[in-house]
Amino acid sequence: MQKLKARLAAGLMSAMLLLAGLFAVPAFAAEGSADSVEMPVTVTTSGQGIPGETYTIKMVPQGNAPAPTSDTVTLTGEDLKAGTYTGQFDLSFADVPVDVYSYTVYQVAPENTTGRGSYDTTVYTLTVTYEHPDGDMSKTAVIAAIHKDGDAKDVKYAACAFTNTYADLPAGMTDPAVTKHISGDTPKDSTDFTFVLEAVDGAPLPATAKDGKAEVVVNGEGTAEFGEIQYTAAGVYTYRCYEVNGGAEGYTYDSTVYTVRVVVTEGTKGFDVQRTITDQDERHVTDLTFTNAYEAPAQPTPKAPQANPDTSDTNALGTTSVLGALGIAFVGIAVAMQFGRKHSRK
Repeated sequence: MQKLKARLAAGLMSAMLLLAGLFAVPAFAAEGSADSVEMPVTVTTSGQGIPGETYTIKMVPQGNAPAPTSDTVTLTGEDLKAGTYTGQFDLSFADVPVDVYSYTVYQVAPENTTGRGSYDTTVYTLTVTYEHPDGDMSKTAVIAAIHKDGDAKDVKYAACAFTNTYADLPAGMTDPAVTKHISGDTPKDSTDFTFVLEAVDGAPLPATAKDGKAEVVVNGEGTAEFGEIQYTAAGVYTYRCYEVNGGAEGYTYDSTVYTVRVVVTEGTKGFDVQRTITDQDERHVTDLTFTNAYEAPAQPTPKAPQANPDTSDTNALGTTSVLGALGIAFVGIAVAMQFGRKHSRK
């Protein structure tokens, strides 16, 4: 029963500590047979926090104050975003005389720091009055108050709260490009080829992307960039890159599907971006290159010109020639005979 009362009193104490943080009030007490205190601690990161950074809060007893169960509260930040992380110190006064005890609470310089954070150096004082209320020796009570150095003594806080502020890191960037080659015959006309960069599991894409895909067009042979991709959080990002089969006549399209992995880590001055590319056979390559084979359409064989048909009759031609010669001969004989008659008359 005694332990149950102590736990109830400790719970009431925590609630009263919370109220104390909202209003400037005199010291507050947990009624009954209270002999312990749970003192809340919070660390809030404002701005772009550092993933996995450790925040350490120390409690140092002053004078004859009993040591807390642990003199250190360790909190770990998560992700590159603002957040509040909570913990508590546990104090017990069951085996010490009634008295006024004092503790100093402060934040130790964080581990894993990159030098871009501004860390809260506030020093709190926890004052605990452990007493017999109204002189009743059969009862004990704890009166606890949290003060901040420099504030008026009547200002109390519900917790030792620290705020660490971070400057945002410049984004890491990458600008993937594709290259188109054409093998085989030389095309008479250039053709547009379309390429896709597809995000896996919501990886960031260029601003022009739609529905998780970025597209780029290369006319004939050449290189084109998908556009700048910005990274503002550490992680591993995956993409697929492939060519759209446009069915252009004479082309055999490259069916390679590349996997692009981008590893982003946080540096002291920005995010470091490292990219690797593998083909569908898990072979590492240096770039996104696609080669389409082109075969020119077969040209029809031109027909040889046809000669005019020979309609002449070689036999008739021969006969005509002979008849012509005979005719000439007869004419010659007739002329000679006529010339002879004229001379005989004389």
